[in-house]
Amino acid sequence: NHQPMERRASVETMSLGGTRTYTCEGGDHDADANASNDDDASTLPPEIWATVMNFLDYQSVLSCAATSKMFLRDSMPLVTTLHIDKSSQLNALASRFRDVCDINIFSLLRQEEDSIKVDCNTILTVVLFLSRFNKLEKVVLGGRDSSGETIGYGEPGHIWDDVQDKKLVMNLMDQLSKAFQCNFLPKSLLVLGLRCPRCYHGAQGNSTCPSCQLACKNWPLEHVINFNNEGSSQWTKREFACCRPNCLDVCLTRDQIESIIEARPGGHELLRSESRLLDLLGQGKLHEIHSDEGTPFYVVQFFTEDFDYMERYIKVADLDMNELAREDVAKALMRSFAKDDLDRIPPKSRCYLGRRSFECLKKTLNLPIYEEDWLDHLFTKKQNFSQIIKATRSDGNLTMQVDWSCNITMQIDCLFLLTQLLNDVPTIQQAIDMGILPLLVDFLNPQNKLVIMVNAAKAVYKICIYGTVAHAQALMETGVIPKLVHHLSLADEVVAQNIALALASLASKSTFCRDAALRAEIMPPLLRLLKSSNQLSTMQTVSEVIATLCQGDPKPDFALVEPCLEPLSHLLLSDDEMVLKNSCSALGIFCCSSEYAIGVGIYPRLVQLLGHSSEEVQDDALKTIRCLVGRDKTLIQPLISNEVLSSLMSFMSSCLAQTQIFSFQQVG
Repeated sequence: NHQPMERRASVETMSLGGTRTYTCEGGDHDADANASNDDDASTLPPEIWATVMNFLDYQSVLSCAATSKMFLRDSMPLVTTLHIDKSSQLNALASRFRDVCDINIFSLLRQEEDSIKVDCNTILTVVLFLSRFNKLEKVVLGGRDSSGETIGYGEPGHIWDDVQDKKLVMNLMDQLSKAFQCNFLPKSLLVLGLRCPRCYHGAQGNSTCPSCQLACKNWPLEHVINFNNEGSSQWTKREFACCRPNCLDVCLTRDQIESIIEARPGGHELLRSESRLLDLLGQGKLHEIHSDEGTPFYVVQFFTEDFDYMERYIKVADLDMNELAREDVAKALMRSFAKDDLDRIPPKSRCYLGRRSFECLKKTLNLPIYEEDWLDHLFTKKQNFSQIIKATRSDGNLTMQVDWSCNITMQIDCLFLLTQLLNDVPTIQQAIDMGILPLLVDFLNPQNKLVIMVNAAKAVYKICIYGTVAHAQALMETGVIPKLVHHLSLADEVVAQNIALALASLASKSTFCRDAALRAEIMPPLLRLLKSSNQLSTMQTVSEVIATLCQGDPKPDFALVEPCLEPLSHLLLSDDEMVLKNSCSALGIFCCSSEYAIGVGIYPRLVQLLGHSSEEVQDDALKTIRCLVGRDKTLIQPLISNEVLSSLMSFMSSCLAQTQIFSFQQVG
């Protein structure tokens, strides 16, 4: 319970003698005077009560101390975290709290009607208060709004135009800087929640702000290296985002910060150390996506400015990526999944390093990271599937805790992950139940980013391949086929290939789906794609789609597939096994129909393919020849003229030899 409490508190404790009620007014001295002489207030050890006190506000801790000397004498020295809600509580006796290492001061800011004000009394006493704790490691400076939510100075959603408040905040920055300079505060103390007021008004870069310069010169070096000028240390623990604080936000450029660090003792070495790079890898942008049950799924991303800075750092420091240990890089990246340096790292099964970030870290920076460490566990375990669906939908649901307006890359990363997971019927059904199909269709719009269209087409393809006929029917009901055909003629070649494969997989589900694709006039854009490209992958894709559209029982309306007959004859000249197999398969269906005359120009090529190295190509060529001869006996002579008999003899000899080898193996 971190909510503010009244100055007067009453605590009831159960003991062997019954229920007793104690009141506490004031600070530690009152707690000492009111502490009961009865030490049987609890049978639990002091360590347990100290752990409980870590979650109580300061006034409640004092109230606990008033109930028993055991709390006062044994438990309070073991408390490690204090939560201060009022400036009057900054007179606490540090000697009572021997082990405190973490203090949250929520009295710096206070709500006054519709505005947030800086508390002058806190500014005057906070540095002296912090100096009393020898084991202090982290302090968070902020306040609470009228609803009790924690806020920090400069946080979006509030107005920070008060001139006096700006002066107070800069005065506090100067106090802290001089305290560090005089060793008045622990050398490694991490201070979070502050921001130079100039940052809020856009005065970032090329600044001569004396307060920011003084902070860079005197705050702990290991924290100055993480100073930022983009608002990264502001409190953003709201429903839509969760960004990790980066110590202090200053109004200096990165170059100005590094110039000051370079001049400090140890700064030159820090800026060129391997450990600095590992620190940067632990500062990715963290997002939480929650399921309806509240289970979090963590996504970390790095952005262009992050990669640019790390790439420049590697070059300046002359670091050899081959010397970085795989384990060290993995540990550094895992730190990005904690909200701050003292937060616990979540289980890896709930952690996802964004796909684009993974590829840039591996290919651009040449870091030793591997899919089996960061992606494979997500492809096999589907415990985070509902969160991934939510993130892909980006429907504005606040439980997702993601600010989609400024992070479209989150949607891209989660769409990629969704595509990888659509490989069994239950998962596909869950995705359909959560409303993913209309979204996938919308993603295919050419106005979207290329990577979104590609992954959406792959998702449709996998739903058809691994799903049931009912799943294909559900896709049909979204009107996906006309939209796919329309986008096929407008999309980039890579996207068009994926759309074509999605159409082929859908058409293979049933003759109803196949005929729907043909009636949607798939052939013209498909053949235009083939004609406009020299890419082998495009030839393979188009030949597969044509073969799929020609198959099925009952046979398709040949008037709708007739335009592909001539292109098939050209595809038959290819050397690629997949193209040949698909072309022969489709031509065989044409040859079985008496409606269409097959040009004699393809006969030599069909005969030639009887000697192809691929048995599948041989079989399809033989089936096509058999269909030709079975349909029209007059075609026998043209085939004989193209030496079909000698090719058949060679083919039969090859089959006989293989049969004999197989027989010998069986006997052996």
